[in-house]
Amino acid sequence: MDSFFEILKRAWKNLKTRYFMNIMVVFLVGVIVSGYAFSSNGNNNTVGRSIGSDSASIIEDLLNGQQLFNINTTPQTTGKKYTKGVISVFVNQMTDSGSFFFGIVNGINTIVFKNKIAASVTIFVVDLLILLMFIFVRNVLRVGMCRFFMEKRRYTQTKPDKILFVYKHGKTGNVAKTMFLRSLFQVLWDLTIIGGIIKRYEYMMIPYILAENPEIDWKTAFKISKQMSKGEKMKVFLLDLPFILSYLVNSFTFNLLAVFFVDPYRECVFAEAYMSLRKNRYKVIDDYARLKDTNLATETVYNDVYPDYAYFIKPLEKRKWITIDYDRNYSFVTYVLFFFSFSFVGWFWEVFYTLLNEGVLANRGTMHGPWLPIYGVGGLIIIWGLRPLRKNPWLMFIGAFVACGALEYFTAWILEVLFDTKWWDYTGYFLNIDGRICLEGLFVFGLAGVAFTYAFAPLLDNLYRKVKPSVKKPVCIVLGVLFIADLIWSAMAPNTGFGVTYDEGGMGTSYLEEEV
Repeated sequence: MDSFFEILKRAWKNLKTRYFMNIMVVFLVGVIVSGYAFSSNGNNNTVGRSIGSDSASIIEDLLNGQQLFNINTTPQTTGKKYTKGVISVFVNQMTDSGSFFFGIVNGINTIVFKNKIAASVTIFVVDLLILLMFIFVRNVLRVGMCRFFMEKRRYTQTKPDKILFVYKHGKTGNVAKTMFLRSLFQVLWDLTIIGGIIKRYEYMMIPYILAENPEIDWKTAFKISKQMSKGEKMKVFLLDLPFILSYLVNSFTFNLLAVFFVDPYRECVFAEAYMSLRKNRYKVIDDYARLKDTNLATETVYNDVYPDYAYFIKPLEKRKWITIDYDRNYSFVTYVLFFFSFSFVGWFWEVFYTLLNEGVLANRGTMHGPWLPIYGVGGLIIIWGLRPLRKNPWLMFIGAFVACGALEYFTAWILEVLFDTKWWDYTGYFLNIDGRICLEGLFVFGLAGVAFTYAFAPLLDNLYRKVKPSVKKPVCIVLGVLFIADLIWSAMAPNTGFGVTYDEGGMGTSYLEEEV
């Protein structure tokens, strides 16, 4: 294998090339497979992490109605986690329980089944789901992530969809089997402690071997990895040692060190380590001919994507998806219908969300009718005001993120000034500004902007076009008159009350708060 510093140098160069893409790929895979518990254990893909001996105790707490973490409504003063908001709650549940499915099942059991699911059934179902997730998702995506970093070291424009490499080439079964056996054997060797450490580095190249050739059977993959690592395990361990030590201090950085540096850099380093072993150990690898992706072994760096047409395994035939003309001109009547459609959907979502989280059926918003105009205005800003950004989904995301965030902030400020009342309060959410906006909400705005532009608006327009103009115009007039009447009424007597407005202590006292 090449020298320690040479590998680190090349990996550092690869990390800096499209740095945020590297972060996004590692973070995305980590969130999908384990609620980003990924970074806490490095590359230790073991069955024990997901279906260990503590499953029954976690399930027991779940069924007894106990939460898997302590809800803290004032994180700024106590120093505990931010737990308000949909994303933060689910991420905390998944992280603390070590499982994506425990977080989901905990919520479903509490809200829908009122903690009445039989323990034995739940344990069986959850562990089965976790096992299937582990075999067919986590391990397979791990190989796909290896493929991404192996390609990107030479093809700088590699796309993040490479994490789906195994699925796209129809080799899911073989890869899932090999990676599961790798994890199972690792767990058994871990019982011997010393043997577990040795086998960790003997098996380390298996996902990279499968990423190069997912057709290789499990015995050959184990054999090649063993021959690659023979006499090189100490060097690989020394490469891994700085990352192992970094995880010890990661908790003091709120996981930011792992997200923005350690995890993506580690992937770059071990992609380089694999290619170095592949190049220098070819004489001792019996089945070296099976490692036949010469495009990965090139020394030239291309500002392009990997030539998929030259790969020796043809991808599965692509499905034909419905194409939508999103860059279209909308009529004035359509914009009016957009406004009321988005306003109604926003109202429905707010009512449903409040019922789900607070146990209160309330007419959300400042107005009395079934509409929230801030959603309608936000939708029009996205569809009409941000039209110049339509060609680039990333710019559309950023534009909606900023524009809708500004709209929400200043709307909240104006309402507070005019009525001395709050209709929403993000105090307690991660990265909020005066309780008027928060990071979680801004991300939702960005995603909504993309969804509105490329899917919902064109589909709604197609639906509206089927309605005769003689019907649409009167509908718009009636809705407009009702809205103006409601607006005048609400200006004099805005909609307030339990579940609608917030006082200094929050939105009243719901049954959830009483339990806490």
